[in-house]
Amino acid sequence: MPSLQIDFEDGFRGDTVVVSAEGRELWRGEEVTTNLSSNVAAVVRLEVPAGEPLEVSVPTRGLREEERVGAPFLVVRIEHDRLVLEPSQELPVHL
Repeated sequence: MPSLQIDFEDGFRGDTVVVSAEGRELWRGEEVTTNLSSNVAAVVRLEVPAGEPLEVSVPTRGLREEERVGAPFLVVRIEHDRLVLEPSQELPVHL
């Protein structure tokens, strides 16, 4: 299984965040909050099933998005009450 680094950035305020694939929960974070000085809420490294869609949900806000990730990095943020998932080949740079 390929390794994936997920960087949760802007917009999290005491949220529950769930990452799953193939109907299995891979990671759950409680009280996830963006640190405004670093622009980071959490950084998670996971082994993910190759070619399967990855689902990220924020049940505390009723948000859910799905993405097939072929890149080694994924940036996740909340913008305008919407969950944004951005795969990247480059290691995310934080403030």
